[in-house]
Amino acid sequence: MAAARRGALEAALARAEARPRRWLIALGLLPALQISAMWYATLDGVAYLSIARRLAAGAAPMRLGDAQLGYPLGYPLIISPAFLTGARPWLVLAVLHYLLAVVLLLGVQRWARQRLGAAGIWVTALVMVNVNVWILYRRTLSEAAFCAVMIWTVLALDRLLGTLADGDAARRSLAAASLVAVPLLILLTAVREVGLLFAAGFAVALGARVWRGALAWRAALPALAAVAMVGGVAIGVVRPERLAAAGPAFAGRLVGYADAATAVDGSLGERLRLRVTEIGQLLVPGMFKAYGDGWLDLNQLVFVPLCAAVAFGWWALWRRGADVLTATAPLYLGVYLAWPYAGGTRYLLPLLPLFWACVWEAGAPLRRRRTTFALLAVAHLGVALGYLVVIDAPRARACDRHWPTVDRLAARIAAAGGAVTAAGVPSCVRLMFELSLDRPVREARAGEAVAPDTIWLLTPQASAAVDGFVPSAADGDYAVARRR
Repeated sequence: MAAARRGALEAALARAEARPRRWLIALGLLPALQISAMWYATLDGVAYLSIARRLAAGAAPMRLGDAQLGYPLGYPLIISPAFLTGARPWLVLAVLHYLLAVVLLLGVQRWARQRLGAAGIWVTALVMVNVNVWILYRRTLSEAAFCAVMIWTVLALDRLLGTLADGDAARRSLAAASLVAVPLLILLTAVREVGLLFAAGFAVALGARVWRGALAWRAALPALAAVAMVGGVAIGVVRPERLAAAGPAFAGRLVGYADAATAVDGSLGERLRLRVTEIGQLLVPGMFKAYGDGWLDLNQLVFVPLCAAVAFGWWALWRRGADVLTATAPLYLGVYLAWPYAGGTRYLLPLLPLFWACVWEAGAPLRRRRTTFALLAVAHLGVALGYLVVIDAPRARACDRHWPTVDRLAARIAAAGGAVTAAGVPSCVRLMFELSLDRPVREARAGEAVAPDTIWLLTPQASAAVDGFVPSAADGDYAVARRR
């Protein structure tokens, strides 16, 4: 009886694949749960907002008063109009990120359906209920824009591949496809420079089709030359200081690359372990914060076999036909194998649709594959909702209540000028001061001496006085003191 019920459930899920619209509507509404008028503070988020605010004002871009941005300009450009509505456009930015999530949803569904047919809805669902997607989309980080632009760039480049054939009509289609693919590729690179790899992935996919005899070199060369030219143009949108950071730094943000305390062992094996861990954090429900120490960690008993399944599924997809995302993935992972830092799931998140497609392919022998994926989707959704309701939103609310205090104390500091250091202050409050002052606020950790050039010291109001500083103002939970 139980087996019959399980078989009936599998059949019902198969029938549901044929009517994806209702599921897409539900998946499109889920990200709206994250819309709020609160800011989820992050180090990179402050930088992006500082740059965007300057752009909205028509001023030269600067990051917290520094002309060396250290960040790409694409995402600040996208969000800068929000600052035309006010100094704290958190609700507008949340709506913008929601719209970017819908763009991602539609793009992933289209790509997954092209690769997997009706079963693509499972890939779409597992991307859109992923806790890592939810966490990053409710923060002012470039992942929201990069993932949305990336999937449509992939689709446009795949369309370009599909139009490559002899004949005048095909050449006209090629020109039309290029008009879509070219600006998307440039925009993608402006958001994050690693987007250039998708031009290289296009070249790899093109070469694979020629190698397999599906395309003649004569038809392929013009498109290859055009994409190479576009890649050259795209490099032009990269900030000079980003180009100067050749090598691993090109993969991520520059801030922190000189900070040896944030680095891990530079061996290839250790970097591989980090990437294996990040793939596992993306795919296994509830393990998005599961960090370990070395290959013998218990987490690797789950992560390593899962990554082996992803690799097997990737090979199955590649043998079936070379598309741009599948072709780009090894290049993309190769770049991040050269990056000796634990970046959480931020930098591998754009590959999440491909990872789930690979798992689907690897799971072909499963008799209840649809049931398994449905259960995974429910588990991921539960984790995403639970983390939002129980942990992330309460933390954001706790920080949000400090804005009046931040504004009043920041006004006192800004009027006099001088370097600012925060001691014993929550990270989110320190970042709020940075944003309000539009300049760095250094952090003095417990036991550390305050930098000698510090003029203003920000502390909890209940803290003891610090030698060399006299109280200047107090408000709410915090106080500022000025050097004698």
